[in-house]
Order: sequence, then structure tokens, then C-alpha cells
Amino acid sequence: MRSALTLFAPGEESKSEHSARPKACSVSGGLFPAVLNLASMADISTNATCGSTGPEMFCKLVEHVPGQPIRNAQCRICNQKSTAPTEQHPIEYAIDGTNRWWQSPSIQNGRKYHSVTITLDLKQVFQIAYMIIKAANSPRPGNWILERSLDGVTFNPWQYYAMTDTECLTRFNINPRTGNPSYTRDDEVICTSFYSKIQPLENGEIHASLINGRPSADDPSQTLLNFTSARYIRLVFQRIRTLNADLMTLTQRDPREVDPIVTRRYYYSIKDISVGGMCICYGHAKACPLNTDTKKFSCECEHNTCGESCDRCCPGYNQQPWMAGTFLTRHVCEKCNCHNKAEECYFNQTVADLSLSLNVQGQNRGGGVCINCHDNTAGINCQTCAAGFYRPAEVNAEEEDPCIPCSCDPHGSISQSCVPDSSQATPFQPAGSCRCKEGVGGLQCDRCVVGYMGYPSCQRCNCSVEGSTNADPCVTPCVCKENVKGGNCDRCKLGFFNLQGYNPRGCDKCSCMGISSQCSSSTWSYHNETTLTGWHLLGETGGRVWSVHRQTPPYLNVRHSDVVNDLGSAYYWNAPELYLGNKISAYGGSLVYTVSYTTDQQESMAIRVTSQPDLIIEGGGIKIIDRRFGQPVYPSSPSTNHIPLSPANFLVAESAQPIGRRDFLSVLANVTRVMVRASYSTETSAVYRLHSFSMEVANPSAGGERRAAAVESCSCPPGYDGTSCETCVPGFRRVNGNLYSGVCEACRCHGHDTQCHEVTGHCLDCSHHTYGPHCDTCLPSYYGNATRGSPADCQPCACPLNLPSN
Repeated sequence: MRSALTLFAPGEESKSEHSARPKACSVSGGLFPAVLNLASMADISTNATCGSTGPEMFCKLVEHVPGQPIRNAQCRICNQKSTAPTEQHPIEYAIDGTNRWWQSPSIQNGRKYHSVTITLDLKQVFQIAYMIIKAANSPRPGNWILERSLDGVTFNPWQYYAMTDTECLTRFNINPRTGNPSYTRDDEVICTSFYSKIQPLENGEIHASLINGRPSADDPSQTLLNFTSARYIRLVFQRIRTLNADLMTLTQRDPREVDPIVTRRYYYSIKDISVGGMCICYGHAKACPLNTDTKKFSCECEHNTCGESCDRCCPGYNQQPWMAGTFLTRHVCEKCNCHNKAEECYFNQTVADLSLSLNVQGQNRGGGVCINCHDNTAGINCQTCAAGFYRPAEVNAEEEDPCIPCSCDPHGSISQSCVPDSSQATPFQPAGSCRCKEGVGGLQCDRCVVGYMGYPSCQRCNCSVEGSTNADPCVTPCVCKENVKGGNCDRCKLGFFNLQGYNPRGCDKCSCMGISSQCSSSTWSYHNETTLTGWHLLGETGGRVWSVHRQTPPYLNVRHSDVVNDLGSAYYWNAPELYLGNKISAYGGSLVYTVSYTTDQQESMAIRVTSQPDLIIEGGGIKIIDRRFGQPVYPSSPSTNHIPLSPANFLVAESAQPIGRRDFLSVLANVTRVMVRASYSTETSAVYRLHSFSMEVANPSAGGERRAAAVESCSCPPGYDGTSCETCVPGFRRVNGNLYSGVCEACRCHGHDTQCHEVTGHCLDCSHHTYGPHCDTCLPSYYGNATRGSPADCQPCACPLNLPSN
């Protein structure tokens, strides 16, 4: 927080009167109230005042010169009960702005009056910049501590004062700061002898600078703000400054046994205490007037801030987190965009990190979440409708009462909720569409869909909608599609699988890598494989790899200016091993990812957008790209992409031609690289993010709701394995690594290994004390016939000596 308290240099405060009111700090950044002399409005108390128990005499130290006769000694009487004002010296005189002064009892009354405490209660917490203490008719205090407190119970030191540098160590165990006080830390507590000298004998001053001279004085840190915040200030005097000639006498003897002409000259006196400070308004108020009702100073908050200290954003202004104003930046609280459907909101960091909140400029920046949306609205920005309501496509979210009740037929719908708005609509389910039971259709689920009859029960017609070409599936006879059979056209012919209505032939041909012609749809279910661990950045054509680290909450990000020189203007998020290898069981599943980016360029139309493939998959020696190619992503607007893993959605990168099912399966059988586009513009200030990435993969143990019907389950001959016969069982090798129509040949390892090289056929890890290309020889020191195929083929030699030659 930038503080106006730094307007004075330590030596300048003494020149200003107690009633001075410096102008408030008014800069292009934050706002700060004026500095006030807070002592003049404080409650002040002390544990000792001269003349409290009766009249006592005191004399000025200036009149006492050891070894010389005393002539016309200037001695006076202190008596708090006197009717003569000049004989009274109460503690209130220390802050009344006059030449009157407070005075303590002299040590003629006992050594205990070395220890005197003065406490100021400022009545509320302020930020304190400096203190000036002016002595009256005595020298400044010798050893003492300046302390602060927020509650009046726990006090912490601000600064130590000692008569000598040596006493900083012996009295306070602190290394002395020699010369004019200086500071190396914002919260450093030093000990100084600079202000405890015997001269001047009266009217001396003590300056305590709490902000100026500290590292963050020009733009105070939170540490400095905490260090300078106080309601209570305490001056703990421990030893009166004496002349060196009297020091030995007063140290070794009780002051009451010493000649009073000496002891009555040693006491504390203060004629002014100034406390320069201001209201803590965190840079959001230039005025802090006294509230006549509460008798406290209150910040007049600006910048859409609220609270006694302007320490929070006002209701409805939490699109960005509250921040203290600084010398350079105002940090105005930003209004949430609730489409006029809520009065309050709160800031959520996760929402901000995921760019889920829309600001009043229509950008996805900030983390404002609206509270208590009315008019049947809901959502982060009250932008959608509550359950049971929807907003027609032609109605704007800003309009009054934008949401109307869903009209779902209770007989045909699953619930009374419908698609709430166009952002969640699809071409087949516009806003207001109800969620229907099986066989039921219509916007309100009020009729049977094609292939079903008898609303509201809607029984399936005889002819399969997916497998027949009948215009009305309820009218027989059933006419089957090319690859479909059965009286109801509800089964695939032999050699085909995956009956689907969108397939003009009804069923897909079994691939099985050319090994088998018999298959069926897998009974497995899809599950999502998702991680943001192990990703790195890679240029479009390869080259240098850049590591990236996951942020909290989880997402990956990179600044364009950090990598453009090494990776070029086009680079990608490169997927980890989880998404590589055999992914044939991901066929037909969805690959879903969300990306976004932000830039300092305010006008999105002015941003220079690049065009390159959005998704690249390599495998089986083939490189394929997402058919959509170069989808635009706009700043601050996260883009979520759903790409089904099927040939229809990809092109061969080299030729830009469609890829066939056979080649597509070859890619999935051994995926070597998955790359997601990271860069979307040439703006050097751009920061790109990958928020999430998931791939649906079929698994026999997955408990997902979506069956992997597009994954073929082939009847493979002996030696073959995998859903598409793409691998060999243990003990067999894929001759020369050929995938399509490749031969799985038994490894000739004589039962001593289960794996062999796919090209040479050599066994990889012979066991049972055998070795050789085919594990057909016993190791040295063993004998037998290794080709018999038994673990006991090779036995240890019975030679008595354990020598290599045996």
C-alpha cells in the first residue's frame, strides 16, 4: 500500500505545529487520507506524576555544576493539588499543544522513579508514520523502550533507546545502530543512543521514524503496514539520564541517602508528544473524517470498496479480488456481471483460473460468482435458468423475467427440467427441449419417436429403426440395410458389427487386422483417462522440448514470449505416455480438451490469429490431423473441443485426404504422439493454457454408462490377441512387425522364454540356465539337452571344484 505518511522527512516533522493538517495524498494511483497529529485526540495516562502525594521540590539540572557553589538555584514546587496552575504538571500537559509540561517525581523520592510508563490510547487503530517527543526542563530519557499494541494487552517494541551503545547490548541484548537511526528491514527493531545524549539539558527532541528510511517506504509492504499499525503507544522509561559526575554516586547508593541538592534535579519531563499517523483505508479513501456519533475516524471509501477500513469490495463488486490501492495502481473493485438478476456476488479463484465468469465487458475474465439469482435464473453470472425453466433463444439474459417454465409432459419426460438455454442446446435439442423416456420424442416429450408406437407407453415397432430402410418401421415387412439381417432387421450379418442408424449400410465390416472375419461389438464400457502430469511443449515439426508445470488449481500455462524463440510461433501441448501405445479400444470414444488464452491486447479483433491443425495424432507411421483444422479460439473465452475417435473426423496430414478405417486402426494400434494446439496468435503477451484433456478408452472393468459398441471384439485364431487381433499372445511374435495380415509365429525358445524379437525371432531373456538365439544351449557349469522344453533340461555339473573350466 502506498502511504501518504512518507511526505515528511524525519527532520521536518519538528518544524510543523501539532495542529498541522497535511493535504491528503492524491495521486494517479490509490487514495490516502491526510496525516494527523493523533496524540492531541488520544487518552493519555502515566503511573507517576510529581506532586501527586503532596508538594515536592525540584530543580533544573542546568543550575548544578559539580564543585561550584550553588547560587540562586532555580528550584520550584510541584504540587498537583495546588491552586496555582504553574505548580501542576499532569500528564495531559504532554499533548495539549501548549508550553506546559508533564513531570515525573524526582529520584529524591526513591530509585523506583527511574521506571515510569506513559500510555496513549488513540481509540482506534491507525497507521503510525512517526513520533516526536520534546523534553521540557530536563534532559531526554536515558534508557527506554517505545512500544506499540493493537489491544492494550500485548505490547511489542518499536524501538530501543540507550544512554550508550554498550548499554544496547547490556540492557536490551541488541547490537547498537550507530549514528542517525537507519533500517534494513520493514519490521526491524533497532537500539540507538543517538537521542539519549545529556545535551541539551532541556528542550531536547526525540524523533522516531517508523516508515521513512525502511526498504518499502515508497510503496509499503504488508509487513510494514502491520509493523506501523497501532492503537496503543507506550513509552517505558527505565533510567534517567544523569551527569557522569553523579553516575557513580547514584549507582552505588540509594538516592534517598544522597544530598537532595543532587537527586531533586533528576526526573523526566515532556512538554509535547506528537504522533503522526492516518486512518488505514488501504489506498481507497482520500478522506477520513471524525464520526460525531461513534467518535471515531471513518474512511470515506471510494473505488467501490466498503468496510470500516475499505478492506473489502462492496456487494456486487467482486469480479476481481479485493486489493489494496498502491502509489501506481488504484485497484478499483469491479462490478460482477449478474445480468441484473442479483445484487451480490463473491470472488472464486478457481472460477477465475478456469475463465468461467463473464465480466461486464463480455470477457471471461475474473472470478465473480453471483449470489441469490432471481427471476428463476441460475449460474455463475445468472446467465442460465433454474431447474424447470428455460430461456428461449431469442430472449437476452439481460431482459426482465427471461426464464419461462418448461412444459414437459409428465408421462413422457424423465423430469420436469429441460434444456435451460441455447448455450447447452444441440441441433437436436434446442432450448426448452425436455429429456424424454426411451421411445418418446418431441420438445415436450409428448409423442413417440420413429420406430415406436402407442404413446405414452411407446412400444418398439417390429422393424429396427437402425437396421431397416422402412419409412415407417411399424409397417411390415421389414426391409434390411445392406449389412443387416433378421426378420426385424436388428442383427448384423456375419463379418459385420455395430448396428447404427446413422450408418447407411447398417453395420461396420469387421477389420480384425485381416486375420479374422468374425467379430461383434465389444461389451466393454468407456472410461475417461485424464491427467495433466507429464505434458510438455513441442514445436509443430518437433525439435526442442519445453517442460511445463501444473498450476493450482490444475491447468498448464505458458507465456508466448518465453518459448517463441525456441519453438517458433506454432507449438503444441505434447501428451504423456498415458495416451500413447495401443489405443484401439479408444475407437469411437471421445477425445475432449479445453484450452484458453489471455493477452494484453484489449480488442480481440486486433489480435493476429494463426491457423494450424488443432489436434495431431501419430502412430503406425501415419500422421493424422483433426478435420476441422484451425478452429479459432478467442482471448479469455475457454474453448472445449469434443472429437470422436473415428475415421470421419480425421485427415491424413501429408495428403489432406480422408483416412480409411484400416489405416485409422493402424494409427490407434501404436500411438506414438498426441499433440494439442497450444498457440493461437502471434501476440507476445499471450499466455496459453491447457485446462483439461481426456480420452475415452474401453475397459472390461470400467463401470461407465456408455457401451463401447464401436470397438470390435474379434474371434482371433490361436497365437493372436487384442480386440482386433493386433497383438500376439505370450510366446508368439509378429513376424517382421507387420500389423495388417501379420503372422503371429510361435517363438522357438524351447519353453525357456516367452518373448522373442519380432524380426530375428531370437529369444530375449533365456531362463532355466540356458542361452543362445533359441535358448537351445546349457550355460557353462550346466549339462543336459536344452531343447527338451523342461525347466530341468540343464542341471549343474557334479565337478568338485568351482572353476570356470569345470
